[in-house]
Amino acid sequence: MIIIGICIPLFALPFVSGFDKDKGFLYNLYNVGIRLTEETAAEGARSVDGATAGQTSKSPFSLEKMKLDKIPLRFLLIPTFILAYIGIVMIERARSRARDDLKA
Repeated sequence: MIIIGICIPLFALPFVSGFDKDKGFLYNLYNVGIRLTEETAAEGARSVDGATAGQTSKSPFSLEKMKLDKIPLRFLLIPTFILAYIGIVMIERARSRARDDLKA
């Protein structure tokens, strides 16, 4: 489980963009991600299903409102921590069972 958790962000690294070596750790943590679109947020209005960025959509879950142009890398770190925790718990349970078997 621990190895699988470590491999998730490692497999995503070739697709990551936005890293700046002159900036600090927290800047890169918040701004690095996997780009979903070719266009950047600084460019003009982009169309999503016929609507432009200047027009408002009635749907509360439109891509323009969420500004979903990339998946942040920090979201991929969440499964890493969860799987590492599960792996550590599994190791501790196996050790406690081994100790109980030795006592018996």
